[in-house]
Amino acid sequence: MASTLPDSHAGAVNAMLSSLAEVETLLEPLFATSTSLNETLAKLDTEKRCQLELMVAYAINTLAFVNLKTNGVAPNTHPVMKELARIKNYTAKIKAATTVSKPSMSVDTDAADRFIRSALAHNVIADKKEAAAKNEGSNDNGGSDQEEAAAKNAKRSAPSPGNATQRQRTVSSSSSSSATTSTDGPRKKTKSKK
Repeated sequence: MASTLPDSHAGAVNAMLSSLAEVETLLEPLFATSTSLNETLAKLDTEKRCQLELMVAYAINTLAFVNLKTNGVAPNTHPVMKELARIKNYTAKIKAATTVSKPSMSVDTDAADRFIRSALAHNVIADKKEAAAKNEGSNDNGGSDQEEAAAKNAKRSAPSPGNATQRQRTVSSSSSSSATTSTDGPRKKTKSKK
């Protein structure tokens, strides 16, 4: 064979033949008998079995590609290219499935806000229903129960210590409005005619 090839190509052909011999020795245990591959696959776990099946498919399709190339056929239009692309896709999927990704330690603030608002809204509704139920019950029992319910409602409506800024705003707005009324005199509300 070397006698018909130019000397510049003889080295490349010899390298290819030695590589093919290595591939043949590596694949030989898998194809020694008709059940060798199945026996080997049965012994492996799922991840290794997928990797072995991909390796065999890649080896076979690569050999078909090399065969087409050496025979002068353009492999770009041959179905072997679709198979090689499919194998590459599956290799990426297996790699993504087997690599362990680190969990993200970030908090979705939008979702947290929605949860908190929803919980607070449910609490307000439940408090209103509870107060209405107590008011209805106190109307039936007499005046002393009404006074107790009014005292409880007053406690609920009292500002909490956490709302100090809101209390400051209320105090400052009421003091500024009283200051304007004292200098300007009482304000009269006028009705506009339409």
